[in-house]
Amino acid sequence: MTDTNNNNAQLKTVTEPAAGYNDLKFYFSNLNTMFSIRNTLAIDMMTAMPTGSLKRRMNDISSITKRIYAETITPTVSNLLDKVEGEAESNPDKWNDWDKANLDEMRRIHSHLAALPPDLYIASVQIANEGRKVHNLAVQKNDWASAQAYIEKVVTLYRKIAKLKQEKFKTSSAYRALLIGYASDVSDRQMDELYDSLLEPLKELYAKAVEKQKKEEKAQELDGDFSKADQMWLNRTVLEIMGFDFERGGLFVSNISPMTGGNPEDVRILVRCGDNTSFLDSLQDTLYQGARGLYYQNLPEDWITQPVGQDQGAIMLNSLSQLYETIIGSTPQFFDFISVRAEGVFRQFKNKSFEPENLYKLKKVITQTTNRNEADELSKIFHDILRYRIERDLINGDIEVADIPARWNKESAELLGAEPKDVTSGPLQNPDWFTGRFGFIPTNTLSHIIAAQIHETLYDKIDDLPAQIQKGNLSVVGDWVKENIHAVGRKKETFETVKEVTGRELDTSALLKHLERRYLSDKR
Repeated sequence: MTDTNNNNAQLKTVTEPAAGYNDLKFYFSNLNTMFSIRNTLAIDMMTAMPTGSLKRRMNDISSITKRIYAETITPTVSNLLDKVEGEAESNPDKWNDWDKANLDEMRRIHSHLAALPPDLYIASVQIANEGRKVHNLAVQKNDWASAQAYIEKVVTLYRKIAKLKQEKFKTSSAYRALLIGYASDVSDRQMDELYDSLLEPLKELYAKAVEKQKKEEKAQELDGDFSKADQMWLNRTVLEIMGFDFERGGLFVSNISPMTGGNPEDVRILVRCGDNTSFLDSLQDTLYQGARGLYYQNLPEDWITQPVGQDQGAIMLNSLSQLYETIIGSTPQFFDFISVRAEGVFRQFKNKSFEPENLYKLKKVITQTTNRNEADELSKIFHDILRYRIERDLINGDIEVADIPARWNKESAELLGAEPKDVTSGPLQNPDWFTGRFGFIPTNTLSHIIAAQIHETLYDKIDDLPAQIQKGNLSVVGDWVKENIHAVGRKKETFETVKEVTGRELDTSALLKHLERRYLSDKR
């Protein structure tokens, strides 16, 4: 195993709660380093790598992946985990909350890797990295035939993975075995019940919002010259007021899709940005991905190399992203702040389309569309229900990949009131089925619920929050989130954290109130 002075500096332990625990910390510290290297290689592949280098880069990522797998499930680590867990169970008084949670996270990582043979694990990582490029090419060509062949390959792999994990974790369905990788607190049955409980209230709210919109003056489309350089200047400014540390990270343009990766000392934020595209789209990416960047930069420093010092996973990452982008970043107060700056950056003084009220209207226009990326905040939930139903049945073996277009059209007609005109605006929209992220889609809705619940809490905890947002003082939000969520690391589960910081269990009432305010009352 490799070792560094930095790792040594962050692994000092005054009293070891059980013999062998420090050895485990060194093993997982080195594992963290390998994850960091792999993430950086993947980010570089999405931005700066020449297209002709793909084969070599995939080989490099595969090599690191093999070592991650081999060094995690080695008998030395497996035996140490058994031994240390046994001592922890016999002597619980010797363990503080952080060390015990760290040991639990070590076991979780080990269990998920050990559930798979090496060839399946390596194949899953390769698909995750190459799938984005395959998806992008299929979309460009509107080519379902090649997409179907690739998705069949992915589904075949993940049905095998799901079966093994179902046996390992004793889940009620194959899909549930994949869902726990993103939402360990929720089963597919509970997701079915949650979506069923939301569907009618959302349909009713949607109908009222459409009627209200018909009676209002339409928002004016943005008019102006939006160069990539100017957009990125504004994006950087927004990241700065959010509190992003540019000495430990950077902002880049993605040629494929927005994402955030790297490590806490080198966070890379990738956003979409094209010459003369609406700056609101790029700004939206910046708020969403910036929230992730802040999370990575503010993880508990004393535990940064350990499993317990990592983020809480997809649901909490998405929750904070939606808090900043979907909720706070789409308020009238935020557009009061951003409007003047946008006028200056793009030299659009006295341009009525840049007025705060117009920008706010543009972000909440109800649009009946079969394209999720073009959908409004409310309609996106219907899109997620559509995708969830299909991938649940796909992994459980109730449908096959060849059935997806017809099933997509059926669900689209029921949930969205329209069918897509082609596969690009239909099933090719979804990159998750190319990268193997089965189980990720429901986190969008769960995260939306949590973001609304946290937003309600912020109103109670921060004096005059709307005025702070109007002044661009997003640091008051960042400070609260850093103290109550970032600094927790993985010491607590996501839903446990939500209950602790909001004072109640997860429920949909805050989300429904938020959507009603935004689309029917215009308050907040």
